[in-house]
Amino acid sequence: MRKSFTLIELLVTSAIIMIMLAVTIAYSQKGEGINRINRSIERLSFDIRRIASLSTQTRQLEDKKICGWGIYFNEDIQDRYIIFSDFCEDETIRGDKTYSEEEKYEEIKLSYGTIMQDVDVSMIMYFPPEPRIEIYDILNNLTSSGNISITTEYGNYVKTISINEAGTISIN
Repeated sequence: MRKSFTLIELLVTSAIIMIMLAVTIAYSQKGEGINRINRSIERLSFDIRRIASLSTQTRQLEDKKICGWGIYFNEDIQDRYIIFSDFCEDETIRGDKTYSEEEKYEEIKLSYGTIMQDVDVSMIMYFPPEPRIEIYDILNNLTSSGNISITTEYGNYVKTISINEAGTISIN
């Protein structure tokens, strides 16, 4: 009598291997989505700290004096945000506290497959020399705090970054 696998044993073994492979692939794809969201949240947190740092420096871009730095969130564009410099109006030391295309410094695209949802701020701005922070809601009214949630395109995992009027950033 020969010892060998029967066709049924071979099919059962193959099915078990396929199921284990499918579970492993699904788990790794979920993990990659979580990693992308974490990268996007950390980048946004870094950029908020970066504009705070930039606002402590006296700078000029081309021949225009900068009165403050900000991040602008466009509610119609969910996969990117804009870092901008608020130019001083005339010889005053105050900017207009609004974003315009000519003030764009850098456009940051989120990690592939991630988008912003439930953004309740339109701008976060820092002004020298302290730096002093101002947070504006969707209607461009001054507010005391703001939240930006980042999720995958399919919405199966969400992380939120919160910032308050003291400039404290927390990630949930």
